[in-house]
Formats: sequence, C-alpha cells, structure tokens
Amino acid sequence: MTLHHTPDLKEQTLAKDAQQLLSQNDVRLSTGSTSLPLTPALAELLRGLLERLGNGESVTILSQQEELSTQQAADLLGVSRPYLIEQVLNQGRIPYRKVGSHRRIRLSDLLAYQQKDLRERKALADQITAEAQEMGLY
Repeated sequence: MTLHHTPDLKEQTLAKDAQQLLSQNDVRLSTGSTSLPLTPALAELLRGLLERLGNGESVTILSQQEELSTQQAADLLGVSRPYLIEQVLNQGRIPYRKVGSHRRIRLSDLLAYQQKDLRERKALADQITAEAQEMGLY
C-alpha cells in the first residue's frame, strides 16, 4: 500500500503545530476516553513526517514489501533507468522479478543495496584518503 499526500497551507500550519507537540517528552494520542502513549521511536517518525509536511513537501509512505518499477527505483537511487537495468539489475546486484516484460524491485532490496553501496563508497573514500595522507598529498 502506498500513501501519498501534498499538504495545503492550512495543513502545513497544523503539521508544524503538531510537530511542536511531539517534541515534548510524554506524548500521548487521545480521543474521547481513550489515551495511548507513543514510544520515542514512533514520536520521532511522526515528527519527521510532520516536519516535511510543515515545509510543504509532498510525502509518500511505502511499505518495505512494496514493489517499484525500474523508473521509481532509479529515481530513488538517483541514477538513470538504463544504468539501473544494465549496471545493477542485469549484473545481479539487486534481485527483481518480472511481471510480463516489466521488472519489479522490492523496496527492501533496493534500500539494502543502497546501504551496501554507501558503505562500499565510504570505505573506498577512506582508503584513498589514507593513501593520499601516506604520500603526503593530504
């Protein structure tokens, strides 16, 4: 299930006010006679959502099991669709399934790839920096 929303000006103001309320320590949701405490993690998640809505950003919430098209996946990674297909999917770096002639990529697999890629890039940058320092270039 995908949820998407773009706030209007009134909702932006309400989101900012709600974000302020969520910054308090003991946050509870109440309606009528029912009151439930929010865990710190849930309060933080809602604060992040409300911050973006308060800034007028469109927000989309996806389940980790959601399947994305190759264009959606490429957009999330910040790469071109041809690069995603040729350099990532066809090389087996992210699993996918085919629906007819279309590839579908599970969001959880895409995010795992993204995290692994970031770790590898950081390790490479650290290695290059260390070598430059040893050579007296940095």
